[in-house]
Amino acid sequence: MFKILISIAAIATLLSACSGVPSFRLDVQQGNAIEDEKVAQLREGMTPQQVRFLLGSPQVGGTFIREDRWDYVYYNRPGRGPTEQRRVSVFFEDGRVARIEDTRPPTDSRTGG
Repeated sequence: MFKILISIAAIATLLSACSGVPSFRLDVQQGNAIEDEKVAQLREGMTPQQVRFLLGSPQVGGTFIREDRWDYVYYNRPGRGPTEQRRVSVFFEDGRVARIEDTRPPTDSRTGG
């Protein structure tokens, strides 16, 4: 039994060292899921309650939360394919949305792109 286990371990080590064997990565997804349709509905003048209804609560909280700025951060590293990162920042003045920053450029709905 012991010889079988040593043989299996040796084979596994050899296979993992071969460059021809594809590596496997787990999907890693963190933060708020940010939907384009909901971000497109954000408008200057909205209340914090309206923003929370659309996007949910900001992921970053505790000592890092600021009443005048909410950051929605999304990170996705699939096992295969490119990594996706996005941040939407909502800035408030006098209890209303003053401006919105989005790391993803807006798409033109007329061209579908």
